[in-house]
Amino acid sequence: MGIPPDWAHRKGFKILGVTYGLASNVEGLIHNPAYFEPGEIYSQITNWEVIEKIELLPQMDSSCLIHDDPGLPFQIRSDGKELFVQGNISQLEKESTDRRWTLLGNIGLWYRHALAIQEQHGIYSLHAAAIYKPDENELVVIIGKAGAGKTVFVLESISRGYQIFSTEMTYFRLSQEGVHFYRGALHDNIRVGSFVYDFPEAVEILNLELPQVENPWDHKISVAMHCVTTTQSELINPTISFIFPRIERGVSQPVVRELSNPRVLVKYLYDSASEKIGSTILMYERIPSISLDSEDLALARWQAMSELAGGTKWKVKQAKSTFAGPKSCMEKIDE
Repeated sequence: MGIPPDWAHRKGFKILGVTYGLASNVEGLIHNPAYFEPGEIYSQITNWEVIEKIELLPQMDSSCLIHDDPGLPFQIRSDGKELFVQGNISQLEKESTDRRWTLLGNIGLWYRHALAIQEQHGIYSLHAAAIYKPDENELVVIIGKAGAGKTVFVLESISRGYQIFSTEMTYFRLSQEGVHFYRGALHDNIRVGSFVYDFPEAVEILNLELPQVENPWDHKISVAMHCVTTTQSELINPTISFIFPRIERGVSQPVVRELSNPRVLVKYLYDSASEKIGSTILMYERIPSISLDSEDLALARWQAMSELAGGTKWKVKQAKSTFAGPKSCMEKIDE
């Protein structure tokens, strides 16, 4: 379809070398800075380190068209490159109680579309934090869904003097040279309670001023990690550790298991890489949105995960699952 010429409201982005166009007949739907700049827990800046604003090009890698009309039923169409959404979107935006699940929210529909477009260009994503140990040239990839414990590993790593390569999503591509990891988001949405009760030392390291709230576990803040990140934005063929955590308070003695079966590791990696693209979500607490995956993308993704797990140009040091508490998360792993 392309971007209609009479739609004056449009913008372009470049992320990891991939270009994206946004256009709408209503200005506020695409020009709300809270969706693309630091500060809010629903911002896309919690998914990528850099979202570069660019002029719309004659040929964009992808486009998203948002047609706001209260007289039209809500509809989503995608042909793999272009995403089209119509309906009373302005009203849905006003009534939303959690902007993370809106059209442009950081775990909403456009984000998942953008990940699928990245895969078309050979850039894969894991739902994972990544920690870099420069003395060993080791990238520790902490893989897990929301609530698994990725943030705990990030905060413990900061306390140990390691560097943060990504807080939420880890991106890589494969080439003849090997595996290229790209630095991901350096903003993380963290519960105040994690600082108050588990990692008070991280408050000073990150130069934070915590808000005074009645229940620290009920309140999240967006935390910048730029002061503890790597000097490199790209790592080529580092030693890799894959960690699959389950963190629960009160667990003092961790239970750590080796993932010795290569096929099991590939499945875990594939499940993580497919999670965002392949899942059905509920937008605006009321609009079901189906998967944006395809057979071709899924097959290429499986092949990429197989190569990542067993590549010959880089070393996989370990692959482990751990059931641990916040302060014991690194035990039997950081060896």
